[in-house]
Amino acid sequence: MFIGHFAVAYILVTLFPAVPPLVPLFGVSFPDLLWPLLVLSGREKVEIDPGSPLQSSIRFVRYPFSHSLVFGTLIAGIAGAALAVLFSPLAGIVFVGASASHWLLDSITHVRDLPVLGFGRDRKVGLALWTRPRAAFFIELILYAAVTLVAADPGDAVPLLVLGTAFHLVNANSFFGFSKANPFNTPGKYAAIALIGFLTFILIANAILVG
Repeated sequence: MFIGHFAVAYILVTLFPAVPPLVPLFGVSFPDLLWPLLVLSGREKVEIDPGSPLQSSIRFVRYPFSHSLVFGTLIAGIAGAALAVLFSPLAGIVFVGASASHWLLDSITHVRDLPVLGFGRDRKVGLALWTRPRAAFFIELILYAAVTLVAADPGDAVPLLVLGTAFHLVNANSFFGFSKANPFNTPGKYAAIALIGFLTFILIANAILVG
């Protein structure tokens, strides 16, 4: 899931107007911002099928730090504590809650590879919506559009809808398999494009929300 995470951020922006929008925007993205750095450093592992662009062909072999519910939320808590000092305790709480929401939404799309604890004799979960890529494409788009229309300020809703739809269409190849091969055919390339995609979306969405 990509744009679906930002739907949660818009809810938090509306509920907590005293918190800068960048806090929930970075919060909902935190696991997918941390993950590429850990992949590039060799701490976490992903396997890419060069012959398929489909998201369902990506194997997330090991990501206990970035994508576990318990350990990942504890790591987010470190960043949240820093935000509490820099901004306010509420900002820290919103960040940690936003980060935890990422795991909850991912549990719908991922196959059973999401760690609960991130350590020890762990359990992995996932409802595997990605194995039905066409349904996943439209469900995520509808979720994003519906939440944006309900939660966002009326003046922001249209540009946020355009932003989300544009990014979702750019990512459509991972749902529909338009190409015969994966253009990001190594773990490093895949991690880098994920990092760039999330950071770009965050910056544009923030400009809309504060503009």
